[in-house]
Amino acid sequence: MSVERVRFQELDETALKRWSELRDEQVFYTSPFYDWKFTQIVSEVRNDVWVIVVRDGDHISLFWPVQKIGNVAHPVGAPFSDYHGPLMDAAWTGDLADIVQKAGFTALKFHGLNDRRNLVWDSTTTFDGAYIADISGGAEDFFAQQKAAWPRHAKKMRRLARKVDREVGEFTFRFEDTNEDLANELIEWKRRQYRDTGRHDVLGPSWTREMLMRLWKEGVPGCRGIFHTLRHGDRLIAGEFNLACRRTIHGWIPAYDPEFSSYSPGYLIQDRILETASDLGYQFYDLGVSAGHYKKYYATYQIPVSAGAIRARSPLHSLSSIGATAWRELEHANLPKVSAIAGQVRRRYAMIETVETSLKGRLSGLAFAARQISRPPLADSPAADSQD
Repeated sequence: MSVERVRFQELDETALKRWSELRDEQVFYTSPFYDWKFTQIVSEVRNDVWVIVVRDGDHISLFWPVQKIGNVAHPVGAPFSDYHGPLMDAAWTGDLADIVQKAGFTALKFHGLNDRRNLVWDSTTTFDGAYIADISGGAEDFFAQQKAAWPRHAKKMRRLARKVDREVGEFTFRFEDTNEDLANELIEWKRRQYRDTGRHDVLGPSWTREMLMRLWKEGVPGCRGIFHTLRHGDRLIAGEFNLACRRTIHGWIPAYDPEFSSYSPGYLIQDRILETASDLGYQFYDLGVSAGHYKKYYATYQIPVSAGAIRARSPLHSLSSIGATAWRELEHANLPKVSAIAGQVRRRYAMIETVETSLKGRLSGLAFAARQISRPPLADSPAADSQD
């Protein structure tokens, strides 16, 4: 077995074909984040993207795209890559810690990893679940099931529809909008939301906005951006910038006009997306993790995901984990305020470290986070949103 760390641009057509084969062979790689196109576009807007390639002779058995920050590997496209992990042969049974060390990293951090083979159990610090809407049976059946599960929410949606008709008039939904001005307006809404709620502006760095636009304009069937809009006349009321492949749409960046918040436009556009996606042949809408207060109304089931860090096995690398372990213990020490602040600091720093590619940007982000630290804990996901 050989392990190498290469730039994405060094992968030839044979390697990319093998990447696609691994993705197609296993159902849990259906998310558009696993398509090589996602890694390619991120590698074109950031200069720290690498791919770990494991070979058994001439046979490639594993790809793992990452971002290299110092000697630590992070998920490629972080903090926007809601899913991450190695694309590996179904029969592969290697040691991931050994792979990390041979690739030249002290550690490899992961999140949103569906660990079906229990390969990272000992390295996992957090477990979560992603909310999945199964629309393969058609929109009518899906909404009937959700209505039965959440009758009060269904009643609320009927009330909202009447309120919109009575007070505003018809909203127009477009499943694939091509209006770039409206897309930029959505991004500015989201950036303002981050600032107003004290979260780090992950859409501030230019590479993040360029990544979105390239995925939207240069995407392929296995990974492409889709811009959904809900309008009143020519005015944007709500929008979502999502990522899609042949079977799945992944909810990504939603936002709406605060002036229309009393109409819950986030819910309204979500219903329209699911209905149209089902009609177009999509089978799943992936709502991702967190914000379960609204995602539960649309989820058919959840899939388990984990987060943590795989550390290389050597005395020097083991020492590097002591500080991280001590910090985690502080988070779980049940000390009033102190533990909560410790968790908030760690999440904020992780966000800033991955999205800001310059020292100036990281220092500025840390200074802003320090000013916000006394505020109540906030969700730190780049897709965090409020649908109510």
